[in-house]
Amino acid sequence: MPRPSLAALLACGLLASGEPRMAGREPQRSAAGAAVQPDTSIRVLAWNVSGDSFVRDPASFRALLTKGDADILLFDEVLPSVTETELRGVLAGRLLPGQDDWHISVGRSGGRQRGVIASRLPFEHVAELFEVVPYPPAERERIHARMVEARADHPGYTMDGGIPVNGVIVTTGTRRLLVVTVDLQCCGGDPASWEEERRLVETREIRKLVAQVLARTKVDGVIVAGDLNLVSTGVPMLILAGPYPLPHGGLIAADLRQLDGVDLWTWDGRGTPFPSRPMDFLFYSPSSLKLDSGFILDSADLDRTELERLKLAPDASGKLSQHLPLVTEFAWQ
Repeated sequence: MPRPSLAALLACGLLASGEPRMAGREPQRSAAGAAVQPDTSIRVLAWNVSGDSFVRDPASFRALLTKGDADILLFDEVLPSVTETELRGVLAGRLLPGQDDWHISVGRSGGRQRGVIASRLPFEHVAELFEVVPYPPAERERIHARMVEARADHPGYTMDGGIPVNGVIVTTGTRRLLVVTVDLQCCGGDPASWEEERRLVETREIRKLVAQVLARTKVDGVIVAGDLNLVSTGVPMLILAGPYPLPHGGLIAADLRQLDGVDLWTWDGRGTPFPSRPMDFLFYSPSSLKLDSGFILDSADLDRTELERLKLAPDASGKLSQHLPLVTEFAWQ
């Protein structure tokens, strides 16, 4: 059976949009900068930060967060050497009136590619996703054997640290929102590669654990986001989409574009074997959440006035990470 392509996924509706997108279609705060009403709407930013970009250039990183102005930040591929103190430093000044501090979860799974979640709203840790999530023994043994055969058994690809995932349940007024950040295995364009097999194992385990959380505790909505490294097939997307226990059912991916209203890519593949394309996705439960607006944030799309306001260089996004942030605003249904 042929593997589904990204185009096929678009055609069958796995990628869906709340409203048509256009250049400059962004979530907007009120003129006074008031917080969104937690029982009405929530804003989420998801970003592969390429290790320690907020340590290397905190000013540019903070400026892009200012532009995104999100209530929940989902960072994937964070180095374990990065500290919560460093993260709090870059988030300084990003609080809204009446807030005391950011709530931060630094995931323990993923080895050198951890998941970090920061929220203006309170949350509870999800043990199934916060602690180290091991690869199933049989699958780990099989993948490792293939890695040895491909001479890819080196520290950068070790499975010792577990699957890169983290999750929390955010309290938004009277609602409970499960948010999960993931970072799947990179590379391996061949559908028969060990890398693609590892991505499939990772997504199956993540889906299983998310389903366990939904079965054991009350959750009103679900968001799963991160770098899926879709350089081969679209099957990892299909797996992450569910289905999950009712009333959540299947998740759909937010259909986002850059601020030029045209470009879809989130990965800048110039100079690499993998062309620029969408690699980062944000899935949500359409039964409870409506995508009101959103965009893929690239500093190169900002006009001169906005760049000056943010004190940001046009090429700042590319210097921070080869991946672009996804910015979304949802309304509760």
